[in-house]
Amino acid sequence: MSRLLIWLFFATLSLILLLQLRGIDAPLAAVTPGGIVAYELAFTSARAREILDSWRIAGVTESARVSLGVDVGFLLVYPWFFRWSVQLLRQPRFTHPGSTMDRAGAALGAAVLACTPLDAAENWALWRMIEAGPSATLAALAGVAASLKFLLIAVTTGWCLTVLSRRLLSSSSAPSHG
Repeated sequence: MSRLLIWLFFATLSLILLLQLRGIDAPLAAVTPGGIVAYELAFTSARAREILDSWRIAGVTESARVSLGVDVGFLLVYPWFFRWSVQLLRQPRFTHPGSTMDRAGAALGAAVLACTPLDAAENWALWRMIEAGPSATLAALAGVAASLKFLLIAVTTGWCLTVLSRRLLSSSSAPSHG
């Protein structure tokens, strides 16, 4: 199977799950600005309790449970989408082998897979707080894991966009032959 087909598989599955999660999370976002992400980044038991209380009052806590369940499938897929995106962009037509960008891509392609255990730890902490009530430890664990996950996603996305924009700029500035 070619790299492009593998990437397409993970891109399609990631997009399907992302759209599904956005729909599931919509009732949460209607009650709490930021929805599930606000809960992931609550960091304190007081903030997590405030979010959970507002969801309970609005009757949308079940949406949070379903979202965390669907996210288990998503966390197994989206890191591989990013990894294969980096792998495709590390080809010689995009980056020079051994260059700083290529080496950074190699590191990011491996590091972005850490999103899976980070997201799993975050989901576990969020689930426990729904079931047993917020605690400082669980809120901090979820916040730190989510922050590291989002940082890895942002840096990897930035690397991909940088490589693509460099490629597009070099293609558009090349003299035409013909």
